[in-house]
Amino acid sequence: MRLNKHFPPTSHQFQQLLSLSLHDEKLRQTYLRMHESFPHVQLYGLAIPQLCRHGLYATAAAWHEKLIRRGDYPSDARQAEPVLRYLAVNGETNRLMEYTRLMVEAGVSFAGYRDKDVRLPSFISRDIVRPPLGPVEEIPEKKLSDGFCARLFATKVFSLDTVISSLVFLRAHEIGPQALREMASRELPHHPYHKALQSRLDQLREAGISTDNSTFCLVVRKLAAEGKDHLLRNVISCDFHSDTFDDHDLQESLLPRYQEQRDTTAYTRTITILTAKVPERFVETKRMNYILRAFLTRRDLPSVTRTIDQMREQHIQLESKSTIHMRDTILSQRKVGRRPSTTKELDLLVRIWQDVLRSDGFIPPHAWTEILRRLGMSGRLLAFERLALWLAAWYSSPDFRTSQASNSFGKSRQSAFPHPLMSVDLKPSSPLHPLQVLFPRTLQQGIVAWGFQCVPTRDRGQGRPNWTWGLFLLRKLREANVHILTPVVAKAFRLRLLVLFGPGRSKRKVNRVNTQRDSRDLDGYVLKAKQIWGKDLLSKVDRAYR
Repeated sequence: MRLNKHFPPTSHQFQQLLSLSLHDEKLRQTYLRMHESFPHVQLYGLAIPQLCRHGLYATAAAWHEKLIRRGDYPSDARQAEPVLRYLAVNGETNRLMEYTRLMVEAGVSFAGYRDKDVRLPSFISRDIVRPPLGPVEEIPEKKLSDGFCARLFATKVFSLDTVISSLVFLRAHEIGPQALREMASRELPHHPYHKALQSRLDQLREAGISTDNSTFCLVVRKLAAEGKDHLLRNVISCDFHSDTFDDHDLQESLLPRYQEQRDTTAYTRTITILTAKVPERFVETKRMNYILRAFLTRRDLPSVTRTIDQMREQHIQLESKSTIHMRDTILSQRKVGRRPSTTKELDLLVRIWQDVLRSDGFIPPHAWTEILRRLGMSGRLLAFERLALWLAAWYSSPDFRTSQASNSFGKSRQSAFPHPLMSVDLKPSSPLHPLQVLFPRTLQQGIVAWGFQCVPTRDRGQGRPNWTWGLFLLRKLREANVHILTPVVAKAFRLRLLVLFGPGRSKRKVNRVNTQRDSRDLDGYVLKAKQIWGKDLLSKVDRAYR
């Protein structure tokens, strides 16, 4: 330690030590504690990118917070982006917002996201970033109001040349959607329309006047440049206020109606509006996902199937929003704690989602929980078992860890860092592990209960489920590396025995039927359960109630 005072380690030496510590968790913790004695070394830029490149996202997220609180910050927001992306994908919204806020309050630069062509990643809230950066990012140029400019263009006493010259005299640098719409409306009688309007846009640009980046202005400029006369006229003359072009929820809600009415022009216009601000390489992905969600809203299942097949052929990813919308629209409504009225739609949804996964798509693990719950509550135990074992195999396989999810980060990022679907340093018991998300404690308890509640049949030779089904399935899942908790299984098992042999009387008909029907004694259940599980699940229970 005496040498440390006179010969402190350099950043290069710290980087070498980190490379030697990456493979072992204890070494990583020792390395981080050692850094506390050398605050002069800026560790963030050395450690966090290297941890992420090795897939150690959970460790990187923990180090991110510790280093920020020590005053060791990233050089800019892009250096921390892999950590923030990992939190976003795994649904840790509170930590994501807190980490982003700490960076902003510490003065970490977000300058890379201020470019007109670069937007903040979707997982970083601009509301968090805006207040501290306001003096830099939000200072508007002095300009004439859009309403005033619109009234000038709408006054037919003045020619358009006169109005543009007046705006130059008034030192206007930009016009908004209302002014552009009034100017474009006066060019409607001309043919071809797109050339006349493009000529006016060129005249504005040469005069030093631009149109703003509202969705309306972007759509008009794009259609004029592409020469789409019919669609351009429809955009200018439609009944929608120009501000509604920026309301994507409203625009998307109109798509199903236009589909049903077969209004091709309005349908194409809406798709154009929704994809106006999407980078060119992602336009087709967005377009197909919008179309798919519109078919889903109408519950046009044949069209849904055709669209998914088309997306698969074109290697177009299914967005998470489309996945959740598919589940919410295909599945019938179900009250909490009540079994669904029908399960016919489950087979279709399971088949579609499995095809999506096999085609290198991505379905988040939590999206499957409702499907599993419905199968179990409906007594479709064999279908539940097939799906559960398939999911356990899929989400623990290398294919899942390397699959490319539909996201807003772009392919260029995926070559620099492994995709953060699952951090490689996650333990099977971690709540963020995909298998833990798929099979939480509540579902493990439910599996035991559903086995007891199934209606046994006389035909035992056909593999029909009985009360042992849940224990057998949980054992198979445990063998498939799912973290199954024996205390949780034991508690669920004891509760079912209390229903069968306890002094009370259940209010549920299925429990009363099982109680009346079952002639086995308690010891028979305990012995069979021990044979299946390998342990006595009632070792600590008072058996006086038998």
